[in-house]
Amino acid sequence: MPVTQRRSVSAADLGTDAGKKKAVIDAAISAPARKRRSQSSKAPFLTSFDFAPEHVKDNEYILRGYRAGHNFKTSITSVFRIHNETGNIWTHLAGFIIFICLTVATFHLRPAPLTLGADAVAALESRLASLGKRASLYDLVASAETWERNLRRYSTDTLEILEERLRSIRHHNLGEVSSLADSLGSSIRRYSASGKAKLAQKGAIIEEKLTTLGSEVSSFSSVALHEAETALHNALASVLSPGSQWPVSRWPMYVFTAGACLCLFTSAVCHVFGCCAAHIASIMWRFDYAGIAILIVASFFPPVYYGFLCRPGLRAMYLLITSVLGASTLSVTLMDRFQAPSYHPYRAVLFVSLGLWGIVPITHGMIINAGAKEVLAAMQLDALMGIIYIGGAALYATRVPERFKPGAFDMAFHSHQLFHVCVVIAAVIHYKASHGLLRWRDATGGCMALEY
Repeated sequence: MPVTQRRSVSAADLGTDAGKKKAVIDAAISAPARKRRSQSSKAPFLTSFDFAPEHVKDNEYILRGYRAGHNFKTSITSVFRIHNETGNIWTHLAGFIIFICLTVATFHLRPAPLTLGADAVAALESRLASLGKRASLYDLVASAETWERNLRRYSTDTLEILEERLRSIRHHNLGEVSSLADSLGSSIRRYSASGKAKLAQKGAIIEEKLTTLGSEVSSFSSVALHEAETALHNALASVLSPGSQWPVSRWPMYVFTAGACLCLFTSAVCHVFGCCAAHIASIMWRFDYAGIAILIVASFFPPVYYGFLCRPGLRAMYLLITSVLGASTLSVTLMDRFQAPSYHPYRAVLFVSLGLWGIVPITHGMIINAGAKEVLAAMQLDALMGIIYIGGAALYATRVPERFKPGAFDMAFHSHQLFHVCVVIAAVIHYKASHGLLRWRDATGGCMALEY
């Protein structure tokens, strides 16, 4: 059986750090397979940059805390251990949970009531006047009568249901309360010694029954009033403007929150399994970059949709251009060459460039809606979002702060973790800006009031 000859390590080599490291590697290679397996089971959980596999060496300024040779099972258990990826995993897991909660909150969000200002009322009066010129008087009266009839029907139905509810509460009706009061008076006259006790007892019964009745009526009336309020707003919107929307569509908000959830969860999963075999890690990081591109594109939908709600042509154009740019970015991120560590700065520049495209539609939308303070507030929040995104990407690309003190930020506060925190904070700020635009469109009835 042929024996493979290996070059022995010289004494001069052993005198240097490189020689010592090579001696360790040669000894590990020369050891029998069974012995290597025994030693590997006792190997430390973490390793240094010099001994880490090449595919996990992404930052030369992070010297310790690398996971090496993990499988799926040990990668999952490593989520609850301390290493240089722990912060990367949990920052985006926390962000994922935050956006799940924001999605649920958006689903349960009641639409803002119609609150038309003086400018909007003037615009509506002008629209009604022009409608009167184009339509016959009979059409206007019919619209008004339809609105009045719907409102009256909801009011009548509410009163009838309330009366029926009061009658159905058998032991809580006013007749029983009256009989209890009469019985209370006779009890006082008949029982002088125990009158006070019976008075307190029957008074407590009356108070309990009235309290229960009041709470049931209150809960019922709040639901009925909410339904009547919704009917009133819809009727008012249909009378004032046939093209109005109340409430405004929520789907752009769901597109954004879904994109954020997908990006954050994918990123966390990629950082969990990035320490597996090289071919697995290569696939994982492609999903990570794809998630970033999806988040950026999804972020455009709320401001573009609500900002250009009354300009469907511009709205479709901006959403189409954004989707094409996002698809182009996604195709680049899937290229093999793009996965190399040397492309680290180019990745940051590519994603920042895609995000900066947002300046065009957001600025255009502000010009169109120049008189709306809600649009200005949303733009200010989005400007803050952009600053945070770019700041985080700059830290990620320049390896700050660990480049100034290698080894000091191995486990916490290195550039990748700070970038993750910036992504979550910026996404939450963008949600607040989008939420403001949604409430603004609800309050103005969609396109009931023209841009002013």
